Amino acid sequence: MKMFHTTIKTHQMHKFYPGSHEAEMCYGGEADLHRHVLGCKKNPGHKDFIPLKDFCRHHLPPRYHDDDLLVETVKAQAAITVQIKTKFTSLVRPEFYPGTQVSYPCHADRGSHVIRMATGRVYGIVKYTQSDTTCQCMECQVSDTPSTVWGEVYVMTSTHVVFDESEARRTRCVFGFDDTASSVVNLDGWNISSADVERDWCVLKRVTCDLKFLNELDTMWRRFDYLRGKVKNKYWNLSDVDKLTIIVSHPHGCPKQVSVGQWTHRYVRDGLTKYTYTTCTCPGSSGSTVYANGLNGWLSHLHCGSSVQGNYSAEMWC
Repeated sequence: MKMFHTTIKTHQMHKFYPGSHEAEMCYGGEADLHRHVLGCKKNPGHKDFIPLKDFCRHHLPPRYHDDDLLVETVKAQAAITVQIKTKFTSLVRPEFYPGTQVSYPCHADRGSHVIRMATGRVYGIVKYTQSDTTCQCMECQVSDTPSTVWGEVYVMTSTHVVFDESEARRTRCVFGFDDTASSVVNLDGWNISSADVERDWCVLKRVTCDLKFLNELDTMWRRFDYLRGKVKNKYWNLSDVDKLTIIVSHPHGCPKQVSVGQWTHRYVRDGLTKYTYTTCTCPGSSGSTVYANGLNGWLSHLHCGSSVQGNYSAEMWC
C-alpha cells in the first residue's frame, strides 16, 4: 500500500468551499453503472479499492501487522455500511450551498426521478418488544393484526444524497451488499429523523417488524461498538503519527470496497472539524464513514466529495 507523507497542519476554518459531490448519478437508470465503472476518470482501473472479502492486515502500515484488531473493526464497520438508492430529487433543493455561491448538488434535477446512488451507515437501532403501540411499517398499516413487536432503524448519510422527506420516501437502503453473491435486505420508504444542510449530514429513520433482521443488525452494531472502543484505547496516541484514514463505501454502486490512505489537513471551526485525505473515493462514496485512526471520529465524519484540496469530509463534531 502506498502511503503519502506530508506536512499536516490544523487550520481555523473560515471558508471551505465544496468541490464535486460523490453521489453516483444514473441518468439512464442502473444500467448506467457498468459504463460509469469502465469510464471512471477519477480512479481508472480502481486499483486502490480493496474488495471487502480480500481486506487484511497487509493492506495496513507495518505497525498494524501484529494482530487483526483493526481489520476486524473495519469489517465490523462494513457490516453496518449500507448502499443508498434515491429515486427522486426534491423540488426545494437550494441553488447554492448555504453561505456560498457554489452550486448545490442536483439543483438542476429538481422534480426528476434520476437515480442517485451513495453510501450510508447504521446509526442506531431501537427495539420495542413490550410496547402498547403497534408497528407502523407499510405492511402493518394495512393489516388487521399489526405487530406489537417492532423497531426503528436509523441510517446516517449526506444531505446532498437525501435532502428531505420527499426524497427519503423514495429511498432504498440495501443491507449486506458485500459482494455480488450476497443475500441482501432492502428497506424502502424512509423518513428524515434529523438533518443539517450546511454541515451536510442527515439521519434517516425506518420502522420494521422484521425481528430477525433487527436482532441481526443489533448484534452487528454492538460488535462494532465494542471493537471501536478497543481500537481507540490501543491507538489513540497514533492519530497524528500515522494519520491513517480508512473508508468503506459502495463506489459506482458496486459491492463494498475498502480504501486506505492518510488525512492531510484538519480544519476547525467552533469545535467542529472537517478533514481532507488521500483515501480513495469515487462517485457512489458520498455518505460513507471516514475513519481517522486513534481519533474519536470513527462514527463522526462522512465523506462528501472531492476538491482541489483533496477528498473531504462533512463538518462534524470530533
